[in-house]
Amino acid sequence: MPAGFEVPSYEALVAEQATVQAEKFQGRRLAAYNNQIFPGQSLREPCGSAVVDLARPIIGGAERATLEGVLEGLSEAKAGQPVSWVDMGGGRALAMRQLGSIPEVRAKLTMTNVDLFNFGLEGLEPEELAHLEGLAPGMTSPETEPILITDDVEKVMLPEPADVITSVEVMQYLNNPLATLANWYNQLADTGLMIVAAEHDWARWVNYEREPGSALQDETPTKHLLEVLKQNDIQFAVTDRSDRQDGDRPDLDPTCFRIMAIQKKPGTRLKVTKPVTEVWVNSYNYKAVFYEAADDSASSPVEIVHSAPKALGAVTLGGRFHF
Repeated sequence: MPAGFEVPSYEALVAEQATVQAEKFQGRRLAAYNNQIFPGQSLREPCGSAVVDLARPIIGGAERATLEGVLEGLSEAKAGQPVSWVDMGGGRALAMRQLGSIPEVRAKLTMTNVDLFNFGLEGLEPEELAHLEGLAPGMTSPETEPILITDDVEKVMLPEPADVITSVEVMQYLNNPLATLANWYNQLADTGLMIVAAEHDWARWVNYEREPGSALQDETPTKHLLEVLKQNDIQFAVTDRSDRQDGDRPDLDPTCFRIMAIQKKPGTRLKVTKPVTEVWVNSYNYKAVFYEAADDSASSPVEIVHSAPKALGAVTLGGRFHF
């Protein structure tokens, strides 16, 4: 592999993703977000997961874990102060528009969509717009449109800390997923929550640059990331599926998962210390990212930087680490 990876310019990234996204609808609705983030919760008898366990203190006694439940719980904890929800790569922002179509919910949220493109509702057929209105009356009105920041989600700087950052079906298109996670984490409010999810085990696509057969082949950047979070008492949950119907939790390889939730620990920042050496792209335009090899099995590409903590927020998630 080459010794280094040349980061594409913003213009090159826009051109690349314009081609990739041209064949996509960019319209995941709220149900799709919930199914991705909380698998198994839509079943007649909802099945739990590690991410559900982490979110439970926020959503309280609700029968099912949902994104709207998380936002509602945070709103109650903030005693009427608006909850800042940022969706990274939100496309047409239909999930936000759905919740924004409910006036009493919209009043509790500040919604921001970060995307390279301003997809909006332009280009939708009348019957598609009618379907959306049937789903949630008012969701196509201007009042439901979130704030749009047209920028690269990997490097975006938010105007204010976010209480919740979500990202659905984005990780597989990133050139530097670890730096992106660090950037998002660092822009969370104290005790804020970050949730990223995809349909496939995106963590499997994040690796070190090593020769085949290396004795350290099982050591991966995501495994080391989780170890660093645990060592620094930062609460997180990762999973690739829901629990079984009998409640048993499937064994999980920490090097391959598709859903990750992390709560911001006040006074901490993430810092990436290893550069990307190569990015491979498959026929689906998913990117396999390789980082400079760790020196040994204990070496991590991510460090925790500590600063003087601010006052704790109103929400502290229960438990410790969830697999």
